[in-house]
Amino acid sequence: MGKNNQIGQSSDRMMDAPALALPMGDKVLDDIAQYVCSRPSWAPDTLHTAGLCLADALACALASLSDPACKRLLGPLFSDSNSAMGVPVPGTALRPDPIKAAFDISTTIRWLDFSDTTFAGGHPSDNIGAILAAASYASQQRVKAGHTALTLLDVFDAMIKAYELQGLLAAGNCFDHPEIGLDHVIGVKIASTAVAANLLGADREVIRRALSNAWLDGQALNAYRHTPNAGTRKGWAGADASSRGLWLAQMAMRGEMGYPTPLSAPTWGFEAVHMNGRPVKLEKHLESFVMDRVIFKLYPCQRNATTAVESAIKLRPWLDGRIDSIARITVHTQDEAMRRIDKTGHLANRAARDHCLQYVTAVALLNGSLSSEDYSDQHAADPRIDHLRERMLVIENPDYTRAHHNLAIRSCANAIEIELDNGEKSPLAETHYPIGDPSRRAEGVPLVLDKFHTSTCLHWPAKRRSLILETLLDHEKADAISIDQFMSMVTEK
Repeated sequence: MGKNNQIGQSSDRMMDAPALALPMGDKVLDDIAQYVCSRPSWAPDTLHTAGLCLADALACALASLSDPACKRLLGPLFSDSNSAMGVPVPGTALRPDPIKAAFDISTTIRWLDFSDTTFAGGHPSDNIGAILAAASYASQQRVKAGHTALTLLDVFDAMIKAYELQGLLAAGNCFDHPEIGLDHVIGVKIASTAVAANLLGADREVIRRALSNAWLDGQALNAYRHTPNAGTRKGWAGADASSRGLWLAQMAMRGEMGYPTPLSAPTWGFEAVHMNGRPVKLEKHLESFVMDRVIFKLYPCQRNATTAVESAIKLRPWLDGRIDSIARITVHTQDEAMRRIDKTGHLANRAARDHCLQYVTAVALLNGSLSSEDYSDQHAADPRIDHLRERMLVIENPDYTRAHHNLAIRSCANAIEIELDNGEKSPLAETHYPIGDPSRRAEGVPLVLDKFHTSTCLHWPAKRRSLILETLLDHEKADAISIDQFMSMVTEK
């Protein structure tokens, strides 16, 4: 199982400056470094879920390539040339340097807001750019040095750990709460730094050095997810964090020093500056909790709105074309949705629309579905959407809020009821968990596989798609294929 920890490191590592030992410092960094260096025997179900997550990420990535606004961000920034030792970007002929490849891969995965999520929010598949780029680069270096290549199972191991780190840091600290105001991609940067360093061959001490610099780094603000600043940056913010994590990891591999107390330093540390003195914590012991409970998105919208979309679809048959007769639509939701996606007034672009609870609910009532195309300017010009938005009342249900924040429940509930001009009321359409939630795996997995085939069919023939899925969903096959072989499989036409 996996080759990453079996031998010495790449030729680059041999030229590293001497490691600089750190005095005792922040325990969170030690815990993360120790976890990332470990190599547990993951349960077959956990490995299967990791493969399913990578399949879903590839589906999102290839679907994004149809959007010119996404494609213009890809490839070398200052040259049209590719490097022979570059990293392939799935679905394209690009082979940029590893840092830009990490950015490109994560950008395509995240662009349509269709990638996986967790009970704590965020998109853990944002880390996949750094993971694939680091694994591909490190494997090429290992083969050049006469060592064994990394396998797809090494990628799964890194994904499980990255998902765990990002998810539990988010759950334990709520970095994107208004009291703090940072964007959730800080978790991507921390997780990507740690697992990328490990894939590059770092030991525990090198990983800790890299992590200390990640915490000291400037962190993204949450403003670009909210009107009037909502914009395309939210489509590449995770990619920026992931690629930065790989950069920091490689800096540590080259001997860059680390710091003992980036979190707890008085006055200038992360906790003093951003947390009002509260300590950064991990919500629970690091295992595979997040991967085992990952949420797949089967509607392209902000996570807290997904169950509102399902509730609206349930009510569409009852509404039966009586759109003009609606007097009021009441949406019962959780505090997170109230804070993040309760939006009125003009929505200037796609980024504002897919993070508007009222917009996605209106589209679902009108169409009985929701797709990425529904956020285009052309679709948004439909006057019926604003007609419905103007009739919506969004209110918090305290029970939904409590269940949403309870780690033992982790619901994401929304309910909708409609009242017509004549006083007739619809049933209350209530949905506690989205169809991609682990509690609904039997329903959700076939739809994830359909999403994969639908999103990749323009790039790969049926035989190629089936082979990719077989490789991803069988951990023995994943351990038998090198990451270089896999990247060729998902890159070539």
